[in-house]
Amino acid sequence: MASKILGGANLGDIARQVKERAAPSPVERPGGGRPVMAVAELAITGRTPPPLERENIFSVDPKRVRPWKYHNRTEAWYTRERCQDLIESIAKDEQQEPALARKLVGDPNFDYELIYGMRRRYACEVLNRKLKVRVVEADDTRAAVLMHIENADRQDITPMERALSFLTQIEAKIFATQDALSEAIGLSKGQVAKMLKAAQLMRQATIGALFADKSAVPIAQAYNLSTLLERPGAKEVILQAAKNLGKDGAVHRPPGEILRHLATSLDRSKKFTPVQKQYNVGAARRVTVTRNSKGKVTFAFPQGLEGVDPKEVLAAVEQIVKDLG
Repeated sequence: MASKILGGANLGDIARQVKERAAPSPVERPGGGRPVMAVAELAITGRTPPPLERENIFSVDPKRVRPWKYHNRTEAWYTRERCQDLIESIAKDEQQEPALARKLVGDPNFDYELIYGMRRRYACEVLNRKLKVRVVEADDTRAAVLMHIENADRQDITPMERALSFLTQIEAKIFATQDALSEAIGLSKGQVAKMLKAAQLMRQATIGALFADKSAVPIAQAYNLSTLLERPGAKEVILQAAKNLGKDGAVHRPPGEILRHLATSLDRSKKFTPVQKQYNVGAARRVTVTRNSKGKVTFAFPQGLEGVDPKEVLAAVEQIVKDLG
């Protein structure tokens, strides 16, 4: 699929090259020779790589660099534990791959905005070292495509992180439609639709609050639950189950377990404790109430209702409804 955003570059070929070369980095030295740009960088112009000295690579203060607001990594990534491998690597061998950034104008707090490379930024800040960035000119749409290409084969970015990023970009009108997003990043329309639907589940505040780290939410289960919410009467049951989990501190449970619990709440709601009980209707009549395991309730008036005050019947029914919940 050729992307108009990247001047006709075929995203399938780009992704294949990244995978085959196992090198999604902005700069690499194959065989120890002259550094060349990775395909994500080449996609900016579609031209052959220029010599290294022509690249706009700078060493900057990481504290003067802010993340692009449509970045696809969640805040959960920026801890010593999750960046320890990169911290150790940069401490030993220095930063091998520049991050990709745009120059900012008029921001008193930051000089650059990172399109990708936030873990590199965090590691450099921890080590009190300069961050290498390659500075490009790119609008938000092209930046989104470049970020997707760079991260396409990274195992540490989860499908849910990508899905949340795509949803944010659609909401911000970076891409006018889902089809435009699909075409730009080289994914099928069906795949993009499913990812967006899964991400929308996290927009349900009661459900989203159950996950301390949304990036760890299994996207297939999230999609299935999001589909269940569309069933008549299902949303109320599932959201109530989410509220109950929230009271029990569900954030400490594995994300998959939480989703399974919410999905099966529909089945649990269909199971009722069988009941058979008699109630007074006024002073002289009685009604027998029966509820089966599926929740079906029947009323039986052995003596009939002839001559009974309707208000007495209504009072009995109200009590029954209150007792059965």
